[in-house]
Amino acid sequence: MLLSPGLLSKGSRRQGSIDAAGAIFVTAALILIVYGIVTAEHNGWGSSSTLWTIISGALLFILFLIIQAVKKEPLVPLRIFKAPNLAAGNIALITLSGGWIPLWYFLNLYMQQVLKFSAFAGGVALLPMTIWIAVFMMFITGKLIGKFGVKANLIVGFIALGGSMLLFSGNTPADGTFAANVLPASLLGALGMSLAYIPATMAAMSGAKPEEAGLASGLANTSYQIGSAISLAIMVAIASSAMASQAEGDSIGALNAGFHSAFFWSGMVAFAGAILALLLIRSPKPGEASGSAAM
Repeated sequence: MLLSPGLLSKGSRRQGSIDAAGAIFVTAALILIVYGIVTAEHNGWGSSSTLWTIISGALLFILFLIIQAVKKEPLVPLRIFKAPNLAAGNIALITLSGGWIPLWYFLNLYMQQVLKFSAFAGGVALLPMTIWIAVFMMFITGKLIGKFGVKANLIVGFIALGGSMLLFSGNTPADGTFAANVLPASLLGALGMSLAYIPATMAAMSGAKPEEAGLASGLANTSYQIGSAISLAIMVAIASSAMASQAEGDSIGALNAGFHSAFFWSGMVAFAGAILALLLIRSPKPGEASGSAAM
């Protein structure tokens, strides 16, 4: 920070305005939608409080889009989505986080509440995933993207992540072990994340002008967080519903049934991501600019 003023090139200053209305509307919209989903299990999906909360969030989001379309200096200029693969990349990030974040959440709960791991032991059990992701992303993913392209790696990553979730949904019994029931599926999920995350981010940044790089990066991060919040809220509701439907007296069995349902539907989100990537991510045409060559 001390050296940066002398090292960074000076930019030009210009007058501008902050899109406070857009920021307020989109934040309120996302809060209402996530809150409505989270509380739906308690209030009921058909209750007026649930419906009006989600509908209000949707209406606020529509108003946000209208503001972005008419404002001279919007928070998110909608024209940026015309860039090749940028919108598809953001969709990929939404579905990727929608499959990946519930894996961490419910795997922690399975190990601590069903297998009776301590919080420390549960954290240690996640280290192989973390190390595998770090090593793969640093040394392998880039080479695979250079050889096979963004689209192929993204699709294979989604499929691996979805397969991991299906393993968790069908092979995590109450008397399971780390070596047999957690480690193999968790490494497969980590492989899927390692293959998919960088290509999804590359797609979400592709085609943006240099002056729009910050906006594209912000959109990519926001898409990932939105996918995480909404998907986790939905999976928690699904797990709670599955738990409530189990016979009374077997609390561990009910917990595990809820976790299995959440794992299964998170896997479906990952498989949906693979299908969307297949349909929406555009491969480069011969002679396109080198900036899109890896696409």
